[in-house]
Amino acid sequence: MKKAYIILSVTILTLAFVKCKPAAEDRFKMHENAKRISDSIGRVIDAAMAEVAIQPKDGAVVVDTTKK
Repeated sequence: MKKAYIILSVTILTLAFVKCKPAAEDRFKMHENAKRISDSIGRVIDAAMAEVAIQPKDGAVVVDTTKK
């Protein structure tokens, strides 16, 4: 009888775990929202970086330090 209760409880817990996870549509929606928020944060950071970027003065010589 003890085995039957153990098997029954494991089955119930397994079914509860499988049924409680989000549906495929919900997961797709969550990933879509996460990407949208990530893109939004990226745009805010890019805008802030562009706002504080140091612009060269007129007549200043631009030196390319990446070439050797």
